[in-house]
Amino acid sequence: MRQHILNSWLVAALVALACLLGVTAYAEVKNDLPHTTCLQAEKGDRKPAATPCDRLAPRS
Repeated sequence: MRQHILNSWLVAALVALACLLGVTAYAEVKNDLPHTTCLQAEKGDRKPAATPCDRLAPRS
């Protein structure tokens, strides 16, 4: 019985860790999307009149 409870806690901890990792990855990708979009937009021949990239600071 004790082993069953320990296994349950281990599975719960692994699920929580996977969720935390997923949320962190999602947050990082969401924050990086505007910067990536600006980098892709700069490769084109035309430039729009007002770009949202003007307000983003360049990354080092």
